Amino acid sequence: MRIALLQAEAAPLDPEANLRTLRDAAGTARDAGAALLLTPELFLTGYAPAQLRSWMAPELVDGLPARVATLARECGVAIVTSFPVARVDGSFGIAASLTDASGAELLRYEKVHLWGDDERAAFSASTAPPTVIEWNGRRVALQICYDIEFPEPVRLIAERGADLVLVPTAIDGFSAYVPEVLVRARAAENALVVAYADYPRTQGFVGAARTDFAGLSVVAGREGVVLAEAGADAEILIADVPGPEERSPHAADYLRDRRPDRYADWR
Repeated sequence: MRIALLQAEAAPLDPEANLRTLRDAAGTARDAGAALLLTPELFLTGYAPAQLRSWMAPELVDGLPARVATLARECGVAIVTSFPVARVDGSFGIAASLTDASGAELLRYEKVHLWGDDERAAFSASTAPPTVIEWNGRRVALQICYDIEFPEPVRLIAERGADLVLVPTAIDGFSAYVPEVLVRARAAENALVVAYADYPRTQGFVGAARTDFAGLSVVAGREGVVLAEAGADAEILIADVPGPEERSPHAADYLRDRRPDRYADWR
Protein backbone atom coordinates (compact mmCIF):
# COMPACT_ATOMS: atom_id res chain seq x y z
CA MET A 1 0.00 0.00 0.00
CA ARG A 2 1.24 3.47 -0.85
CA ILE A 3 0.77 6.36 1.60
CA ALA A 4 1.68 10.06 1.53
CA LEU A 5 2.85 12.34 4.35
CA LEU A 6 2.28 16.08 4.12
CA GLN A 7 5.23 18.08 5.48
CA ALA A 8 3.93 21.61 4.93
CA GLU A 9 3.35 24.87 6.74
CA ALA A 10 -0.07 25.64 8.21
CA ALA A 11 -1.47 29.12 8.72
CA PRO A 12 -2.15 29.69 12.44
CA LEU A 13 -5.87 30.22 13.20
CA ASP A 14 -6.81 30.03 9.52
CA PRO A 15 -8.65 26.76 8.82
CA GLU A 16 -9.78 27.93 5.38
CA ALA A 17 -6.20 28.39 4.20
CA ASN A 18 -5.16 25.07 5.71
CA LEU A 19 -8.07 23.24 4.08
CA ARG A 20 -6.96 24.63 0.72
CA THR A 21 -3.45 23.32 1.36
CA LEU A 22 -4.92 19.99 2.38
CA ARG A 23 -7.04 19.78 -0.78
CA ASP A 24 -4.02 20.40 -3.01
CA ALA A 25 -1.98 17.81 -1.12
CA ALA A 26 -4.78 15.24 -1.28
CA GLY A 27 -4.91 15.62 -5.05
CA THR A 28 -1.15 15.20 -5.30
CA ALA A 29 -1.26 12.12 -3.06
CA ARG A 30 -4.05 10.58 -5.13
CA ASP A 31 -2.21 11.25 -8.38
CA ALA A 32 0.87 9.54 -6.92
CA GLY A 33 -1.20 6.44 -6.23
CA ALA A 34 -1.40 6.91 -2.47
CA ALA A 35 -4.40 5.48 -0.63
CA LEU A 36 -3.94 7.83 2.34
CA LEU A 37 -2.57 11.26 3.22
CA LEU A 38 -1.22 11.96 6.74
CA THR A 39 -0.83 15.54 8.02
CA PRO A 40 1.03 17.12 10.99
CA GLU A 41 -0.51 17.75 14.41
CA LEU A 42 -3.28 20.41 14.59
CA PHE A 43 -2.80 21.04 10.89
CA LEU A 44 -6.32 22.37 10.35
CA THR A 45 -5.73 25.27 12.77
CA GLY A 46 -1.95 25.41 12.73
CA TYR A 47 0.12 24.29 15.69
CA ALA A 48 0.05 27.39 17.91
CA PRO A 49 -1.29 26.33 21.34
CA ALA A 50 -0.83 29.70 23.06
CA GLN A 51 -2.80 31.45 20.32
CA LEU A 52 -5.39 28.70 20.07
CA ARG A 53 -6.16 28.97 23.78
CA SER A 54 -7.96 32.32 23.34
CA TRP A 55 -9.23 31.60 19.81
CA MET A 56 -10.89 28.22 20.21
CA ALA A 57 -14.66 27.99 20.47
CA PRO A 58 -16.96 25.07 19.62
CA GLU A 59 -18.46 26.91 16.67
CA LEU A 60 -14.98 27.37 15.17
CA VAL A 61 -13.82 23.75 15.46
CA ASP A 62 -16.90 21.51 15.47
CA GLY A 63 -17.37 21.66 11.71
CA LEU A 64 -13.78 20.84 10.73
CA PRO A 65 -14.15 17.02 10.52
CA ALA A 66 -17.11 17.42 8.15
CA ARG A 67 -15.03 19.67 5.91
CA VAL A 68 -12.31 17.01 5.80
CA ALA A 69 -14.91 14.35 4.99
CA THR A 70 -16.12 16.36 2.00
CA LEU A 71 -12.56 16.92 0.83
CA ALA A 72 -11.65 13.22 1.16
CA ARG A 73 -14.73 12.20 -0.81
CA GLU A 74 -14.13 14.75 -3.57
CA CYS A 75 -10.42 13.90 -3.87
CA GLY A 76 -10.92 10.15 -3.57
CA VAL A 77 -8.23 9.58 -0.94
CA ALA A 78 -8.29 8.72 2.77
CA ILE A 79 -7.03 11.48 5.08
CA VAL A 80 -5.61 11.47 8.59
CA THR A 81 -5.54 14.98 9.96
CA SER A 82 -5.50 16.66 13.37
CA PHE A 83 -7.61 19.42 14.92
CA PRO A 84 -8.89 20.76 18.26
CA VAL A 85 -12.02 19.04 19.55
CA ALA A 86 -14.52 20.70 21.91
CA ARG A 87 -15.74 18.55 24.81
CA VAL A 88 -19.07 18.77 26.63
CA ASP A 89 -17.33 19.88 29.84
CA GLY A 90 -16.00 23.01 28.09
CA SER A 91 -12.43 21.75 27.69
CA PHE A 92 -10.64 21.10 24.41
CA GLY A 93 -8.56 18.13 23.31
CA ILE A 94 -6.11 17.53 20.49
CA ALA A 95 -7.69 15.00 18.13
CA ALA A 96 -6.77 13.07 15.01
CA SER A 97 -9.12 11.18 12.74
CA LEU A 98 -8.96 8.74 9.85
CA THR A 99 -11.54 9.55 7.17
CA ASP A 100 -11.77 7.17 4.24
CA ALA A 101 -12.13 8.03 0.56
CA SER A 102 -15.93 7.83 0.81
CA GLY A 103 -15.94 10.56 3.47
CA ALA A 104 -16.70 8.24 6.40
CA GLU A 105 -14.80 8.90 9.62
CA LEU A 106 -13.55 5.45 10.66
CA LEU A 107 -11.34 6.28 13.63
CA ARG A 108 -10.79 9.14 16.05
CA TYR A 109 -8.21 9.45 18.79
CA GLU A 110 -7.43 12.18 21.36
CA LYS A 111 -3.93 12.91 22.60
CA VAL A 112 -3.05 11.40 25.98
CA HIS A 113 0.41 12.91 26.59
CA LEU A 114 0.41 16.71 26.30
CA TRP A 115 3.71 18.47 25.63
CA GLY A 116 4.84 21.63 27.41
CA ASP A 117 3.11 24.43 29.31
CA ASP A 118 1.38 25.95 26.28
CA GLU A 119 -0.35 22.71 25.32
CA ARG A 120 -1.39 22.04 28.91
CA ALA A 121 -2.82 25.54 29.26
CA ALA A 122 -4.90 25.24 26.09
CA PHE A 123 -5.90 21.57 26.11
CA SER A 124 -6.83 18.75 28.45
CA ALA A 125 -5.29 15.31 28.07
CA SER A 126 -7.49 12.40 27.11
CA THR A 127 -7.73 9.26 29.24
CA ALA A 128 -9.26 7.08 26.51
CA PRO A 129 -7.13 4.22 25.14
CA PRO A 130 -6.24 4.00 21.45
CA THR A 131 -8.38 1.69 19.32
CA VAL A 132 -7.46 -0.44 16.31
CA ILE A 133 -9.60 -0.74 13.19
CA GLU A 134 -9.54 -2.66 9.93
CA TRP A 135 -8.96 -0.43 6.91
CA ASN A 136 -7.76 -1.24 3.41
CA GLY A 137 -6.45 -4.64 4.47
CA ARG A 138 -4.53 -3.17 7.43
CA ARG A 139 -4.99 -2.99 11.20
CA VAL A 140 -4.61 0.73 11.88
CA ALA A 141 -4.27 2.91 14.99
CA LEU A 142 -3.49 6.56 15.70
CA GLN A 143 -1.12 8.34 18.06
CA ILE A 144 -0.35 12.07 18.25
CA CYS A 145 3.15 13.56 18.59
CA TYR A 146 4.44 13.09 22.17
CA ASP A 147 2.37 9.90 22.55
CA ILE A 148 4.74 7.96 20.29
CA GLU A 149 7.68 8.71 22.57
CA PHE A 150 6.25 6.40 25.24
CA PRO A 151 6.58 2.65 24.60
CA GLU A 152 3.47 1.57 26.51
CA PRO A 153 0.72 2.88 24.17
CA VAL A 154 2.26 1.40 21.05
CA ARG A 155 2.83 -1.92 22.80
CA LEU A 156 -0.88 -1.95 23.70
CA ILE A 157 -1.74 -1.19 20.08
CA ALA A 158 0.53 -4.00 18.90
CA GLU A 159 -1.04 -6.44 21.36
CA ARG A 160 -4.38 -5.60 19.79
CA GLY A 161 -3.09 -6.57 16.38
CA ALA A 162 -2.18 -3.24 14.76
CA ASP A 163 0.32 -3.29 11.91
CA LEU A 164 0.20 0.41 10.96
CA VAL A 165 0.37 3.40 13.35
CA LEU A 166 -0.24 6.88 11.93
CA VAL A 167 1.16 9.84 13.87
CA PRO A 168 0.48 13.54 13.22
CA THR A 169 3.24 15.44 15.03
CA ALA A 170 4.69 18.90 15.68
CA ILE A 171 8.16 18.07 16.95
CA ASP A 172 10.54 20.95 17.57
CA GLY A 173 13.92 21.44 15.98
CA PHE A 174 15.76 20.34 19.13
CA SER A 175 14.26 16.84 19.02
CA ALA A 176 15.55 15.19 15.86
CA TYR A 177 16.23 12.08 17.95
CA VAL A 178 12.50 11.36 17.99
CA PRO A 179 12.09 10.65 14.25
CA GLU A 180 15.65 9.37 13.97
CA VAL A 181 15.59 6.99 16.96
CA LEU A 182 12.32 6.65 18.86
CA VAL A 183 9.94 6.28 15.92
CA ARG A 184 12.17 3.59 14.44
CA ALA A 185 12.42 1.86 17.82
CA ARG A 186 8.62 1.82 18.22
CA ALA A 187 8.34 0.18 14.80
CA ALA A 188 11.07 -2.38 15.48
CA GLU A 189 10.06 -3.43 18.98
CA ASN A 190 6.43 -3.95 17.94
CA ALA A 191 6.90 -5.37 14.42
CA LEU A 192 4.72 -2.76 12.74
CA VAL A 193 4.94 0.33 10.54
CA VAL A 194 4.95 3.84 12.03
CA ALA A 195 4.28 6.88 9.80
CA TYR A 196 5.19 10.19 11.43
CA ALA A 197 4.34 13.55 9.76
CA ASP A 198 5.85 16.83 11.00
CA TYR A 199 5.92 20.44 9.84
CA PRO A 200 8.91 21.69 7.83
CA ARG A 201 11.75 23.29 9.73
CA THR A 202 10.85 26.75 8.46
CA GLN A 203 7.73 27.28 10.56
CA GLY A 204 6.55 27.02 14.15
CA PHE A 205 5.38 28.87 17.25
CA VAL A 206 6.20 28.55 20.93
CA GLY A 207 3.92 30.99 22.68
CA ALA A 208 4.04 34.11 20.52
CA ALA A 209 7.63 33.53 19.41
CA ARG A 210 8.52 31.97 16.09
CA THR A 211 10.69 28.88 16.26
CA ASP A 212 11.56 25.88 14.10
CA PHE A 213 10.11 22.42 13.81
CA ALA A 214 12.31 19.47 12.94
CA GLY A 215 10.89 18.38 9.60
CA LEU A 216 12.26 14.86 9.19
CA SER A 217 8.90 13.17 8.61
CA VAL A 218 9.52 9.44 8.41
CA VAL A 219 7.94 6.07 7.72
CA ALA A 220 9.65 3.28 9.67
CA GLY A 221 8.96 -0.40 9.11
CA ARG A 222 9.66 -3.62 10.94
CA GLU A 223 13.22 -3.96 12.25
CA GLY A 224 13.27 -0.15 12.24
CA VAL A 225 13.95 -0.02 8.50
CA VAL A 226 13.37 3.45 7.04
CA LEU A 227 10.87 3.16 4.20
CA ALA A 228 10.90 6.91 3.42
CA GLU A 229 12.18 10.04 5.13
CA ALA A 230 11.97 13.77 4.50
CA GLY A 231 14.53 16.48 5.00
CA ALA A 232 13.90 19.89 6.52
CA ASP A 233 11.89 21.50 3.73
CA ALA A 234 8.25 21.28 2.72
CA GLU A 235 7.40 18.20 0.67
CA ILE A 236 4.91 15.42 0.18
CA LEU A 237 6.68 12.24 1.21
CA ILE A 238 5.57 9.06 -0.57
CA ALA A 239 6.13 5.62 0.96
CA ASP A 240 5.26 2.10 -0.09
CA VAL A 241 4.24 0.19 3.02
CA PRO A 242 4.82 -3.58 2.98
CA GLY A 243 1.98 -5.92 3.79
CA PRO A 244 1.59 -7.35 7.31
CA GLU A 245 2.83 -10.75 6.14
CA GLU A 246 6.03 -9.34 4.60
CA ARG A 247 8.67 -9.80 7.28
CA SER A 248 12.17 -11.20 7.43
CA PRO A 249 12.42 -14.78 8.74
CA HIS A 250 15.54 -13.68 10.61
CA ALA A 251 13.90 -10.83 12.54
CA ALA A 252 13.47 -10.92 16.30
CA ASP A 253 9.89 -11.50 17.45
CA TYR A 254 9.69 -9.28 20.52
CA LEU A 255 5.95 -9.69 21.01
CA ARG A 256 6.26 -13.48 21.03
CA ASP A 257 9.41 -13.68 23.15
CA ARG A 258 8.65 -11.13 25.87
CA ARG A 259 7.83 -12.45 29.36
CA PRO A 260 5.24 -10.18 31.01
CA ASP A 261 4.59 -12.69 33.81
CA ARG A 262 8.26 -12.55 34.78
CA TYR A 263 8.36 -8.75 34.62
CA ALA A 264 5.33 -8.59 36.94
CA ASP A 265 7.25 -10.64 39.52
CA TRP A 266 9.99 -8.04 39.51
CA ARG A 267 7.76 -5.23 40.77
